[in-house]
Amino acid sequence: MQFYEYKGFTIYPMPRLLFDSDTWSVSLTIRRREKVKAFSAPNSFTTKGEAVFQCITFGKKIIDDEIFGYTIHDLL
Repeated sequence: MQFYEYKGFTIYPMPRLLFDSDTWSVSLTIRRREKVKAFSAPNSFTTKGEAVFQCITFGKKIIDDEIFGYTIHDLL
């Protein structure tokens, strides 16, 4: 499993294949120590690689508190 360390958190991208459209969706978990929180977004991409990249980017923005409605404060 791929992961990305960022500011003391670990981002695990887990894009999901949407069979009805043959695209990949954004799905990830962010972990800090033993605490884990799952996130997803409605965006979809044509390749798994692009979706993985977007999962990491999305995770970094969540950690940086740049996306309204998504927070990691309960992982602190």
